Amino acid sequence: MLADNIRLKNINHITYNVKDKDAALKWYEDILGLKQIPKMVDADHLYWLQLPSGAMVHIIENADAPSAPSHHTAFEVDDIEASREYLVQKGIETTDIQTRNDGQRAMYLNDLDGNRIEICTVSGFGVLV
Repeated sequence: MLADNIRLKNINHITYNVKDKDAALKWYEDILGLKQIPKMVDADHLYWLQLPSGAMVHIIENADAPSAPSHHTAFEVDDIEASREYLVQKGIETTDIQTRNDGQRAMYLNDLDGNRIEICTVSGFGVLV
């Protein structure tokens, strides 16, 4: 096992390539409720957003969006049924809610550029490492 001082502990940030950073910013704020924060780099082609946990999402304007192959990030919610209902009311297509073997529930949607996003409940098996 790794020494505690070098062991990976949390997700700091994820990035998504988007074709139009301004449209993406509005979507991530209006649909997913992320909040824009000051970016800590001198660059005009991106925005930094943050979740209440402190984890960040960086949206980066790139003509080749979406990221290929399209990876995804999973965001936890307390009430997945209410989350799905909210998204559907906003006109967002989602998959059906799936239940995994450990009881965790999940659904998927795409942002404006086709980047895959997972919305899920807390994992049922807890921390294993």
